[in-house]
Amino acid sequence: MRWDIAGSFAAYAVPAALLAVAFVIKLPLLRRAWQDPILRATALLLGIGAVVFASLPPANLHRINVSTGIPNFASLWVYSLLTAYCGACLWLIITWREPPSAARRGRTRLVWMTYSVIVIGLWTTFLLGDHHVERLRDLDTYYADTPWMREFVLLYLLAHLVSALVAAGLLWAWYRELEDTWLRRAVIFLQEAYALGLVFDIAKLAAVGARWSGRDWDWLSTYVAPPFAIVEAVLVSVAFIVGQAGPLVAERRRLVRTHRRLKPLWQTMVTVTAPAAPATGRVSGAALRLELRRAAINDGLLKLAPHLCAARRERLRHAASAAGYPESVARGIAAAVDIHVAAEMLHAPPDDPGGPEPADTHPGFFACVPDSELESVAHALKFHAPAIERFRRQAIATEGLSSYA
Repeated sequence: MRWDIAGSFAAYAVPAALLAVAFVIKLPLLRRAWQDPILRATALLLGIGAVVFASLPPANLHRINVSTGIPNFASLWVYSLLTAYCGACLWLIITWREPPSAARRGRTRLVWMTYSVIVIGLWTTFLLGDHHVERLRDLDTYYADTPWMREFVLLYLLAHLVSALVAAGLLWAWYRELEDTWLRRAVIFLQEAYALGLVFDIAKLAAVGARWSGRDWDWLSTYVAPPFAIVEAVLVSVAFIVGQAGPLVAERRRLVRTHRRLKPLWQTMVTVTAPAAPATGRVSGAALRLELRRAAINDGLLKLAPHLCAARRERLRHAASAAGYPESVARGIAAAVDIHVAAEMLHAPPDDPGGPEPADTHPGFFACVPDSELESVAHALKFHAPAIERFRRQAIATEGLSSYA
C-alpha cells in the first residue's frame, strides 16, 4: 500500500490554514502601509498560496470542474495561481533584499512580464489541448503524451522549478549578509521550503519524462511529489509567521520580563507614594503595565529626590566593591541603600534633630542613575537584602541620622 498523504483533505487544509493565518497577521500592517511593496508582495504570496492549497483536495478540484462545466478546468485554475505564486515569491525576495532603485524595478517588472506570459501560455495550451477525461490526482502523467496538454504541464513545472532555483540562490546570498536574528530564521525556513520545492519539481519531471520513454513512474508524481509541496507551503507560512510574530513575541517577553524584574523597586516606591493607576492590570497590554510601573517608580524617585545623595551612593558603592561585590551589583546595592535612607528621612518627624537633609545633596537620583540601571537596583533589593540592610545601618551611623526602620 502506497503512502498517500496527498489524498486526504487535512494534508492540504494545514498549509492552507497556516498561509491564511500568516496573511491575516500581515493585514493590519497592509492596511496602514499599502504603498509598501514588500507588504504587497507578502500579502499576494500568502493570499495566493492559501487559495491554491484550499483548492487542491480532490473533492474541491471536482467541485471546480463541475461548477464551470469544463473537464479539468481546476488544473488550469490551480496551475495559473501557482505560476502567479512563483512570480510573487521572486518579487518578494527581490523587493525584500534590494533597496529601492531603477534596477530593482526593472527586475521585478521582468519577473511579472515573464510569469504573465507563462500564465497566458497555460491558458492557450489548455484551450488547444484535449482534456475531456477528468483526472483529479494524476493529470500531469495521464496527459504527458497529449499534444498541448504536454506543454501545459511542462510550463507550470518549469516555471516552478526556475522560481525555486532563483529564489534559493537569492536567499543563500542574502542570508550571509543578514544580522537580524528573526529575519535570518525566516530566511532559513524559506531556503528549506524552496529546496523541497525543487524535490517536488524533480519528482514530477521524472514521472513525466518516464511516460515519454514508455516507463510507468506515475507514483513519483501522484504519491511522492505532493508531500514535498505540502511541507514547502507549511515552511513558507512558518517563515512569514516567524518573521512577523517572532519580534512581537520577543518584545512582549522583554516587556514582561522587565516588568517582573522591576517589581522589588516598585514595591519600595509604593511605600513612598501610591501609584496613580494600578501598575499590574490583566486587561492592559504588557507595554502599558510596564509604563505604569515605571511611572510609579519615577514618581517615588521624584518625591525622594531632595533626600537622595550622590556622595552617599559613591561611598556605598566603594564599600560594596571592597566587600567583594561585582561593580554592577555594587552600584545596585548603593542605589538601593540610598533610596532606603532617603525614604527614612522623608518619613522622619519634622522636628527630629537627627533627621536633617544631607548637606551634600545633588539634583536628584535621575541625574546619577539612568533608567537602564533601575533593573540592577531592583535586582539588589530582591537578592541582596541582607547587604542592603547592613550598608543602610552603616550609612545612618556615618551621617549621624536617626533610623525609623
